Amino acid sequence: MSPSFSQLCSTQKHFIENENNSKRKNTTNTINDFHDDILTHIISFLPIKDVFRTTLLSKRWVPLCCSLPVLHINDDGVKNAEDLIQFRQMLDAVMFSPRSQDRTLKSFKLTCCSILWDAKADCFNMDMWIEAATGLRIESLYLHLFKNPLTPTIFCCKTLVVLHLSNIHVANMFDCSIHLPFLKILNLFSVRFQDSVDFMKLLNGCPKSDCLGTLLVEPAVTTVEANASVTAEGYFKPLSNLISAVVDVPYKAVSNVKFLGVFGVRL
Repeated sequence: MSPSFSQLCSTQKHFIENENNSKRKNTTNTINDFHDDILTHIISFLPIKDVFRTTLLSKRWVPLCCSLPVLHINDDGVKNAEDLIQFRQMLDAVMFSPRSQDRTLKSFKLTCCSILWDAKADCFNMDMWIEAATGLRIESLYLHLFKNPLTPTIFCCKTLVVLHLSNIHVANMFDCSIHLPFLKILNLFSVRFQDSVDFMKLLNGCPKSDCLGTLLVEPAVTTVEANASVTAEGYFKPLSNLISAVVDVPYKAVSNVKFLGVFGVRL
């Protein structure tokens, strides 16, 4: 039996709809058609090495790599001298690119644990990377430098809200001014200062801190220092805005804290 006219019309309509759907699928946007903000958000989830590799795709990806608001960098892939050279070059390209100077860096985390790092030769590189980060209106800074020395210039960053330091030697702070007016959270783990007074000087430079954590801070504050009244230098006065603290020594700075933990014991 021959198909009726209405059946032919229905078949033709179905064919046209399928063809239109096929055309719409073929015109779906590729990743290169996405807006820069979307691409930046996507690559922000990649390890920094993979982010850096995207610059090989096309020239369009180069500024994206240099505009990330979050940079979490670690050297866990550095196994030999050649890896270390490539790591330094990558960091130089990311941190010193002229394209990166207008961004706001929300968070910067630098972990350098490889035994290949030379504390004397490479501390200059680290200081330069950290200085570049603090110059980008940074809000959160996390540094884990495997006992490498740290220049205390980071303690004069007006935009910092969170500062986390671990496994670091802080250079002498005798001539260094401490000014962290907006710092709210300060965590120090296995941090060595030249003098215990330097540590107390740092606390005094964070007047708005409401959360403090310290463990294995050296040289350890003595009992006399921990309970001292305000000295002539003024380094031992309490942090007036402190809400919570977990410390290994009950410093004078935490004497008015609301919630205090010492060696894991809640007081």
